[in-house]
Amino acid sequence: MSSNAGLARLLAKPWIDPLCLWGMGWLLPAARCWAAAGAGDVDAFAETLNLHAVPAGIAARVRQTAELGRLSAQAQAQWIDAAFGHGRDLYAAERARREAAHNFLGHRFNYIWFARRARVPAVRVDVPLPPELDIAIAGQSPDAFFALPAQLPAVERSHVIEHADVREYWLRFPSPDDPTDLCWVHVYEGRQEKVPSLIYGHGFAMEMEMMRGDLRGYRSLAAHGCRILLPDAPGHNRRTVPGLYGGESFMRRPPLSGLLHFRQAARELGTIIHWCRQNGSTQVGLSGTSLGALTAQVLAERMGSWDEASRPDKLMLLTTTDRVSALTFNSSLATITGLDKAAKLAGWGEAEIAAMGRFTDSAGEAPIDPAGIVLLIGTRDNVTPYDGGRRLAENWRIPAENLFVREQGHFSAAIGLEADPAPFIRTIGLLKGHFGA
Repeated sequence: MSSNAGLARLLAKPWIDPLCLWGMGWLLPAARCWAAAGAGDVDAFAETLNLHAVPAGIAARVRQTAELGRLSAQAQAQWIDAAFGHGRDLYAAERARREAAHNFLGHRFNYIWFARRARVPAVRVDVPLPPELDIAIAGQSPDAFFALPAQLPAVERSHVIEHADVREYWLRFPSPDDPTDLCWVHVYEGRQEKVPSLIYGHGFAMEMEMMRGDLRGYRSLAAHGCRILLPDAPGHNRRTVPGLYGGESFMRRPPLSGLLHFRQAARELGTIIHWCRQNGSTQVGLSGTSLGALTAQVLAERMGSWDEASRPDKLMLLTTTDRVSALTFNSSLATITGLDKAAKLAGWGEAEIAAMGRFTDSAGEAPIDPAGIVLLIGTRDNVTPYDGGRRLAENWRIPAENLFVREQGHFSAAIGLEADPAPFIRTIGLLKGHFGA
């Protein structure tokens, strides 16, 4: 997929997985500090993190974070003017936006040692009590809870950057769950006529849209005759809520915040799928890695009330598991962030998780033709546990040619896609009708 295949081949080994988890145990508290510093108010920074005092060096760092955030917001505003307004110098505006965002996002690394010394938690938790689940679902069935609105939001397309091999542009629209929350979708489109579409959901805290360059090589995939759509998940990238870091909103109120994330993201993806069909794609695939895969899976299981135009034709799930609700307790990510203990202390047990599982978990046959589902699972995955991925493959009767089982963990399996993108190639082939599904 990208020019980093050699490095990916080296790193896509199981030894990298515990190292990645260890790194997240250090980075997330630093990101918590970075998020608290966003407004540049040192007193508010201390109060948010429950600090008695802020060293002078850290106070200066807080103000620097805020200044980088201001420059990033300024570059984003200028990019919006170029993308959806006057249209001039969009390529330069995008490079400037990414550069400023990269500098702002990367400043969190400057808090790593301070966060460790100050024992800052990974997440600013506010765990709901179990009765709040009943309030959230309001007596609805799972399909009713995930139902699309009667009127989907209007989708606006940006001006286009014309590359030699692809067209590059962006979409934006208000979230069906919150009209004040704008959804952003980065699109690479092959120049062939009526190309199929593949929507790809990123993983937890993966904010490639805030970094320099096309790090994962999606442009090259699109050039082979596909439209690749890269939406920002709720609470990530340009949709990060002030005071939180990208992805923190997903974990802040476990496990209810996860359920609400899945519903919001699913309804947004339904809107994108519908737009793809209105704009030339007769075949639309939905895919993702980790959190993006879980979201696609939950959507597919709960789209019973949706019209055909908003449903995906194909699925590609990379590192997923069947019991999504149980990740509150059996994911190593929940363990290193302390969310499992926090949820238990608030009264969430097996019965309460099972009640939520009616809305998120896979319990039966495949939601679409199994011949149109591509699945990648790692035998050493303990973030989205392998046993659940294997049960999913068996229950859904995934054909052998669509099932990729690799001797890797959660992170090494994702890294390995750089060196061996066979699941992507298989999925795009299915979308283009090369394999008869």
